[in-house]
Amino acid sequence: MDIPDTVVDELGSLVVQTMWSVRPRIPAPPAAALGRLRLSSDEFGSYAVGEEGIRAELSRLGQLLPERILGALELLVAELAVPEVPSLAALLPVPEDGRAVMFAYLTGSGATTTAIDKLEAFRPGALALVVELTVRLSEHSDVAAQLHSAVASDSAGALDEAGVAAAHGAAYLALGVAVATIVLRNLGDGDDPATVVGAALTAASPLLRAAPMPAEYAAARIAQLRDGYLYPRYSSGNVRACEHRFALSESDFPATADFGDNGLVAVVPGGIAVRTGTADATVQVTVEVLEAAPSDVDVSGWDEVVEVAWTASHGLASILGAPQSEGRGGHGSLAEQTPPWPGNYRVRVYATGRDEGDGQESYKLTVWQSPATDTVVHKRTDRLGHRLRGEAEPLVAAKPEDAYRWVEQSALAEAGTITVVAAGNPDTVVRAFGADPATPERMDELEERAMERNDPWIAVASIADGVMAVEYNGYQGSHGPELRALSSGTRAASLYWNVNGLTRLSFAEDGRIVAAFELGEQQQDPALAPILRDLDFDDYRNRIAKGLVAVERFTGSACTESDLARVESAGIGFAVLPLLGELHPVWRESDGSRAQQGHGPLGADTDLLADLPAERQQAMAWWVVRRTAEYVHLAEDPDVLACIEIRELTPEAELRVRQSSIGDQTNYWFWFALHQATNPDSLAAAIGALDAARYAWGPAAADLVDEARTVLADLR
Repeated sequence: MDIPDTVVDELGSLVVQTMWSVRPRIPAPPAAALGRLRLSSDEFGSYAVGEEGIRAELSRLGQLLPERILGALELLVAELAVPEVPSLAALLPVPEDGRAVMFAYLTGSGATTTAIDKLEAFRPGALALVVELTVRLSEHSDVAAQLHSAVASDSAGALDEAGVAAAHGAAYLALGVAVATIVLRNLGDGDDPATVVGAALTAASPLLRAAPMPAEYAAARIAQLRDGYLYPRYSSGNVRACEHRFALSESDFPATADFGDNGLVAVVPGGIAVRTGTADATVQVTVEVLEAAPSDVDVSGWDEVVEVAWTASHGLASILGAPQSEGRGGHGSLAEQTPPWPGNYRVRVYATGRDEGDGQESYKLTVWQSPATDTVVHKRTDRLGHRLRGEAEPLVAAKPEDAYRWVEQSALAEAGTITVVAAGNPDTVVRAFGADPATPERMDELEERAMERNDPWIAVASIADGVMAVEYNGYQGSHGPELRALSSGTRAASLYWNVNGLTRLSFAEDGRIVAAFELGEQQQDPALAPILRDLDFDDYRNRIAKGLVAVERFTGSACTESDLARVESAGIGFAVLPLLGELHPVWRESDGSRAQQGHGPLGADTDLLADLPAERQQAMAWWVVRRTAEYVHLAEDPDVLACIEIRELTPEAELRVRQSSIGDQTNYWFWFALHQATNPDSLAAAIGALDAARYAWGPAAADLVDEARTVLADLR
C-alpha cells in the first residue's frame, strides 16, 4: 500500500499523544506475554504485510490473551478523543453502494477475531492500512523514541524480567491501539472497541516478534534465572548431529573441533564439542547439572567416559546440533542448561553406541563448577575413539546377546512378552494360554480390542525345537498359572518388559515355577548359573536381548528375527481367556500369627477372624458370597447356587470367573470374591472374599462391612 510520507508525518505527534493515554491502562501480565513474542518466534526478519500474514496474527496469539486485553481497554478505547485526518479517508475509498457482502463466523470465536473478520468482509483494506501505518510509524522519530525509552520510563529502569517485558509489550500495543483508533474512526469503522483492539494486536504482534528485546532485558532475565536456578537439574532430548558432532555451547555451533586428544570431547570457544559416530542422524542426549562433583564415576553401560575443564563467559550453555533441527537458543528441553553464572566448569561426557551405526547412540553430560583441572579419561573402549586417537582398534568380541539385538528394532521394542516352550506344538501352547486354536483371528482386530478393552491375545509360531508365543504389549506369559500349564511335561520360559523399564524373566519345568525375577536381581540357585553366565544385567544396554539369551539357554530353543517376521506375515492370533489367578495363603509370622494385624477388610476386627476355627472361617467366606450374590442379583443363578452348595468352583463357574476378567468385566468383583472363597487356606478365603466383595458393593461397601461384623459376632 502506497502511503505518502506526509500522512505519516501528520500522524506522528497525534499517535504519540494517544500512546501516552493508552499505555498506563494496559495490564502488566498480558503486556509481558506480548513483550516476550520475540523469544518464542521463529521469524526474525522484517515484517512483510500480506493478507495471509495479517489474518494469521490473532490466531497465533490464541483466544484468551486478546480477550483479556479487550476487557482492560474496552472503555478507554470508546472514550478516546480522535482528531479528524482527512488524508486517511483518501487512502481508502468508500465502497460503492449496493455491494453485497456475505459474512459467516464460527461459534466460539473470540470477540476480537469476529470483529476483525467483519472488518475484512465489510471494509477490505482497512486492516492492511492499520498494519502498514503502524509499521511506518514505528520508524517515525517521535514514535520510535517512545518505543525505545519504554523501559527506562517505567520505574527508572529498575524492573525485573516481567516488568521489562511488560513495558516493551505495552509500548508497541499502545502504538497499535493509537493507530487503529485514529485510522478506523476516520474511516467510520472504529465504533466497536473489539475491532480497534483486534486491529491493534494484528499490527503490533509482528512488530514485537521482529523487534529486538530492550537492552535492559538480558540483565533482568539473567537475574530471574539466577534467583530460580536449583540443583540438581536434569533434562534429556534428541539432537541431530551435524558433521559428526553436537555441542554444549554458550554461543554458536563450533565450526571445527579436534578430537585427537581423547577421541570424544574437544573444548571449543564457548563450550565443548562431542564427537558422534553418526554424521547427521539423531542421537539421545541427557544433561545433568550438579552443585558439586559427583561422588563416583559409574562407567557401566558406557563405552567412552571423558571429563574436561571449560570456562563459561556468562553461563546458560545449550545443547546445539544441526541448525535446521533446533529452535533459537538450542534444542527445546536442552536449551540453556548450565548455570546462569560465568566461571570454571567441569563436564563429564559419557558415550555409547558410536560404533554400531544403528541410530542408537546415547550420551550423558554431567556438569558442575570446578577449578580448571586436566582432562581425565575414565573409559576408552569403542573403536571410533581408538581411531581418533591414532590407536590400533581393539578386536571386536562377540557377545551372547548380539543374536537377539534385533528385538530392539522390532514391533516389540517398547513392550511385550516372548514365551518359548520346548518340545511343544502350537495348538498345545495356544490351549495352555487359555485360548482356542480352532478360532484364529486377525492380529489387527485383536490389537484393536486390546486397545479398547485390554483383552489379551497371543500369536504363535513353530521354531527350532519348540514353539514361540508373542504378546505385543501383553504379559500373560509371565503369569504363574500359564507357565505351569505351558511347562507340563516340558520346559517353558518367558521374558516380559514394558515401556517403564519393568521386566520379568521366568522359568518353569514340569508344571513347576523354577524362578521368576526382575532382570538384574541376584539369584542364589546354582542351577541358574549356567543359564545366566556372562549376561551383565547391570549394564542396561541390550538387557532384553540378554534376557532372551537366558530364555534360549533354559529351553534349548532359539527364536529369531525371521520367526517374528513369520508371525507378523501370517497376521493371525488367538484371543486369550486368562487362567484363574493363584490363591495364596495368609502371610503369617514365624510364630504362626497373621502378619499385618490391625488391617484388613474389617479393620482391626479382621484379627478376630484368625481366632475362629477353620470351618467358621469358611462359613464367613461363603456367607459373603451368598450375600453379595443377592446384592448383584445373582442369588438365583444356577452356577452360583451350585458353587455355594459344594463350596467349590464348578467347571461352569470357573469359566465365568475367567470370562469376567476381560471384555466389559460385568460383575468382575463378585466372581473374584467367589474364587477367593475357594482358597484352601480358610482364613485367606474369608479375608479375600470380604476384600473383593467390598468392591462389588461399591458405594454400599460400608453396609456389607457392618453386616459382616454382625455375622462375625454370631460365629464367635
